[in-house]
Amino acid sequence: MDQTYEFWFHLARSLVVNMLANTEFNGKFNYDDEKQQYQNFMLGDWLWMQADKIAEDRSTHGGTFVPVILRSDKMMVSVATDQNDYWPLFHVAMSRILASLKPSMTTPQVLKCPDCHFCHIIFGLGPYIADYPEQVLLSGIIQNWCGSIAFPTDPDGSGTPQTSELTQALIEELSLGILWDEWGIDGNVILFTEDFPHTNIHQLLTLDILHQLVKGTFKDHLVEWVGKYLELEHGKASAKERLADIDHQFPDGHRFSQWTGDNSKVLMKVYLPAIKGHVPNNVIHMFHIFLEVCYIICHNVITDNTLMELKDALNCFHQYHRIFKDTGVHPEGFSLPHQHALVHYETLIHLFCAPNGLCMSITESKHITVVKNLWCHSNKHNALSQILQTNQRISQLAAHQQAHADFKAQGMLPTPTESLKGKPAVVSQTTTVTVHIGAGENGAIQSKDGEEPSLDEDSSAGIVDNNMGSHQAHNHARNALALAIELGIPSLPKLIACFISEQLQPDCITLSIVPPFTGHLKIFYLATATFIAPNDPSRIGSMQHEHIHAIPSWHWGPTQHNCIFVSMDNMREGMLSMDVTQVHCFFSLIHTNGQMFQCALVRWFDHIADEPDELTGMWMVAPSFLEDSSPHHTVIHIDSIVHSAHLLLIFGSGYISLYVNCHNSLEVFRGFYVNHFADHHAFELAS
Repeated sequence: MDQTYEFWFHLARSLVVNMLANTEFNGKFNYDDEKQQYQNFMLGDWLWMQADKIAEDRSTHGGTFVPVILRSDKMMVSVATDQNDYWPLFHVAMSRILASLKPSMTTPQVLKCPDCHFCHIIFGLGPYIADYPEQVLLSGIIQNWCGSIAFPTDPDGSGTPQTSELTQALIEELSLGILWDEWGIDGNVILFTEDFPHTNIHQLLTLDILHQLVKGTFKDHLVEWVGKYLELEHGKASAKERLADIDHQFPDGHRFSQWTGDNSKVLMKVYLPAIKGHVPNNVIHMFHIFLEVCYIICHNVITDNTLMELKDALNCFHQYHRIFKDTGVHPEGFSLPHQHALVHYETLIHLFCAPNGLCMSITESKHITVVKNLWCHSNKHNALSQILQTNQRISQLAAHQQAHADFKAQGMLPTPTESLKGKPAVVSQTTTVTVHIGAGENGAIQSKDGEEPSLDEDSSAGIVDNNMGSHQAHNHARNALALAIELGIPSLPKLIACFISEQLQPDCITLSIVPPFTGHLKIFYLATATFIAPNDPSRIGSMQHEHIHAIPSWHWGPTQHNCIFVSMDNMREGMLSMDVTQVHCFFSLIHTNGQMFQCALVRWFDHIADEPDELTGMWMVAPSFLEDSSPHHTVIHIDSIVHSAHLLLIFGSGYISLYVNCHNSLEVFRGFYVNHFADHHAFELAS
């Protein structure tokens, strides 16, 4: 018996036309087809192949190609609403949703563009962002098969590229059983892409960093296999102790069974040194190389050299991870969808450029807004229709706001100045003190108070400003002598005096003859550093900001004194140009000549070696001490701060004491790894 479903959707053409006419995108469209570049999706090989097809056809020659990037997640809706009975209708529904675009895929349509000019537009279905279960549904394949190649001969190699024409030919010639067993094709599925021209869904499936690398290969495979290896090698009882020792460093992990999403990303950054000593060196090498692969893939701009690095790293990873097969942890081999997908990354990067432009994390966050949050606000009865109605009203409000912006841009609405004529001005009583600091050779990016710093296209990563004015500490020392007592550092007045002398007379410094500084100080709990990090998903201009803390009590608990990179030699690169310090205090002072200095009291760490550790690929540092065995402290200018630094413990052969925690580990341990896997910016700085 037939069953009726209520089907909600927007006309795809209306959505795309509205986006195309949005003036907020003005200046961000590429109308020039004279020269190919490599950075974002719009400059990939796939788009140029579509442009060639348009140019070869007399009816479309001269048209502007507008690809429609798609994303779906049936699991997100089913989890939120507990409905999954409509899954078999997926391809029929997708064909119906996108039907309004079909006429404009072969016949150019004159449409308004963001620059308010009109162009001949050709629509086309572009890359499809989906996790593996969704890719199985999209491409009509069987679970555990690959949607990009037909009949793969080697899980770490490649096979014949899968195409719509090949799939159709196989369906016509072979029985359903042979299609299922030998080719991994569900012959009963008619793909929605069959209804649209120049669309090969097998080529359009994008890579998925979140599910293929972070959740799939790393957490669900490699981390689980470490636990199985320990059981096979040491027995269940001893393995349980070793896993407890590893898990002691991640109190929220609970053997990692509940780590998903962002938590899994955090685990990736700190897992490597935690397992050293518990597993063979080849496993350490494997994790090191895998993390390198993850960060190489996330480069904002990928070149031929980057692709060579990626290829070499993947070859090393496939070589080292065979230890899990040789030791019996995973004897059946590695024909796993998430790991097999890695062999397609080079091809997909050629087609669609840097993966940051088609990142699933972006669309995952949208599902929270359009499904999860709205489900929480519904009455849970027939929740799906309530969610869809709410989204419809939100879209109408957004359209109203866009219309308001358009009217204002055309001068059809009064400006705020005109509407406030004759009214008294309101003056803010809050002033933000902005101090512009540089990052070594890159220098500072200047801006006026209260304005966004301007960014040049050639600007490289560096700290832009340090906002300390709104973070002044109260009920603390007000002069150098009192602060020395409060911090337990008697030499602080001399250190400050030495710092001032270095700033005023760099060539005439002798600590023993400089009179101690006893003047007034202002103490600050943190500095907000703003810098350019192109490889991190961020706001416009690749701007990121971070807080560097020096707080005597974090949320009424223990102290928090962050570590930082300090620029030492701009003529060198990477870690050889920087040292690591721990910030004990931020403060500002005014010298007798009226000049203000913004400073940080820091404790130094020395490099243990002149090169990174061979196994982990991380640099190693140890606390620095003076001849009298006291910690090495100095006062530095905030101009020399490059970025926050993340230190990981170098563990010995014994188990970790329960006394050790994240608040006292810098005082207890005597050796640390400099974690360049903390974020993309640290990866560029400290590799």
